[in-house]
Amino acid sequence: MSNKEVKAALKSARDAIRNKEYKEALKHCKAVLKQEKNNYNAWVFIGLAAAELDQPDQAKGAYKKAIELEPNQLLAWQGLANLYEKPNQTDVKGDLADVYQKLLELYNSGDKQKWCDVCKKLVELYHQEKKYLEVAETWQKLIQRKQEEGAEKAELHQLWKKMIQLLKDSTRNQDNKTEQLLLTAFEHAVNSADVVPSEDHQNLYKDFIQCLSKFPHEAARLEKACNDMMALYPTTSYPLEVLCLHFVRLGALSGKALHCCSRLLEMDANSGPGIIVFGIKCLQDKKYKEAVKSLTEGLQKTNQCPAAWHYLAEAQVKIHKHRNAVLSCNQALEALGNVEGPNLRWKNVVLQLKAETLIKI
Repeated sequence: MSNKEVKAALKSARDAIRNKEYKEALKHCKAVLKQEKNNYNAWVFIGLAAAELDQPDQAKGAYKKAIELEPNQLLAWQGLANLYEKPNQTDVKGDLADVYQKLLELYNSGDKQKWCDVCKKLVELYHQEKKYLEVAETWQKLIQRKQEEGAEKAELHQLWKKMIQLLKDSTRNQDNKTEQLLLTAFEHAVNSADVVPSEDHQNLYKDFIQCLSKFPHEAARLEKACNDMMALYPTTSYPLEVLCLHFVRLGALSGKALHCCSRLLEMDANSGPGIIVFGIKCLQDKKYKEAVKSLTEGLQKTNQCPAAWHYLAEAQVKIHKHRNAVLSCNQALEALGNVEGPNLRWKNVVLQLKAETLIKI
């Protein structure tokens, strides 16, 4: 077979594939490979035809042979991606991720839109596998690319919000790097909103503060976010409530905590966190009956505050309501659940108080 005949056979194979005559295409390709066993296009066409004939093993083998011959040519990588994306292909997610990574490398200096499309597919794949750090790092590459291309502020805002959405389920078992990337996404999102103040922006700030409150070591960042939100939304009680509960968890009522409490109660006299802080102040001032009354009322409105249950137990011990104090300790322990980190200190304090109270009983 001459060079001219090889070209003609490859053209016939391409035409056969276009006409969905896949077996015919395979015949032409095999004829070419008898003459040129390392013909890249012939292997790629075999991959295409075999995939359509539901022969995935043959298709994969053909694509891999083509990649071996020309590792930096796009066609075989694209074909392999299409093969792995088929619904009947199971247990190939790891391989598909590697293929997407190579396609990103090959598209990097060329087709920008295809690079972005593959990047989004790779993120979706990582998300399905709950590989949140890879999700965060890959999505951030997409945003950086868009920034370099001069994307509009509104588009970048939506991309930061999408990153938050992708990572929002990861806060339970999150490594520090993923956590920092999530919080950075929140900061960019709240700072890039077009319409401020607005309901959407306010809800975004609430989500940011709620997320920060899950990470005890981010106290300074939490306080800043709450103060920033209060400056933008002075009639909204939410950031003050979060700050009050934050100061309660810290275990000592500072001037800042009391200032927050008085502002909150001026805004909403029925606010659970505000009433709880007032109750703790009564306990510190040795007004034990008032403390029990306020803490009980506050906890009816905001019951998931282990530290407040502990303070209530302390006040109950002071007025010799020992059995009630034990019940309050039990509520604190239930709210704490399986704790680690900073909450472990509260668990030890509650267990000690409970033990001392049981001895008194």
